[in-house]
Amino acid sequence: MLYESADAPLPGDPRIARDVKHVILVATRFAQFADGDRVLTVPDLVAARSARRAPASGREWVVHLGQGVEQSELRPLLTHGRGVRLAESASVPVPLVAPATVHKQRSENVLLAGLRHPTGNRCSADLRIHRDNELVLDHHSRQHVPGMVIIEAVRQICTAQFETACRTDLPACDYAGVWHRIDVRFDSFLFALPAEVSSDITAADLRRKHSPRFRAVASVRQNGGVVATAEIEYSMIERRRIDLVENRRSRQAADSVLAASTGRRA
Repeated sequence: MLYESADAPLPGDPRIARDVKHVILVATRFAQFADGDRVLTVPDLVAARSARRAPASGREWVVHLGQGVEQSELRPLLTHGRGVRLAESASVPVPLVAPATVHKQRSENVLLAGLRHPTGNRCSADLRIHRDNELVLDHHSRQHVPGMVIIEAVRQICTAQFETACRTDLPACDYAGVWHRIDVRFDSFLFALPAEVSSDITAADLRRKHSPRFRAVASVRQNGGVVATAEIEYSMIERRRIDLVENRRSRQAADSVLAASTGRRA
């Protein structure tokens, strides 16, 4: 018998005090940030939940999403993991920005989700770091997210702003970003927690329709504070034109190397 007394509480009985534990869930990729208490990886949560399966334990795990956790990992926990639920703030998935909008080919390398009210002046989005993003696969940083993620995130928010809000009067062609200056100031560490990326265009020259130029101030914010700020100057140049320039210069670069090694003039 499970209980010696017929009056012993059964699972779900209101007499069992609910032990509610709020935790932040992050991908195993960010295991060094997980402390085993407030911040858990998916395997951490599975193990902790399994250790408290006694019927009278009454523990409820309320999950707040950090970075890198995929729906495929969450679904078994929520479907079969009795006593696990998402916090209200994490209950509605935020759609990832399409790769083409940030000039990427693979969805795991997209760093933005939930693009908000893009205009010719301002654009913002949630930071979303996939566990297999190319910038976190091999890095030396321990608990914090590599700074290169911040630089790529501000590039993506500027690109998304252009593609969704600045092309109204421009030719319907493919554009490529040319980044003249990215001056970044890091004010704090970025951790594998929710964050926001934003861009404010401070100047725009749209006279040359095939190569408009912009100045912007972009920032990454986390927990109400500024993690990093970037002053950026960039152009969006018609893809066909930039391909011609790039092809010519790549041939010149290769010819120069060969000429230097053989003593011939390029």
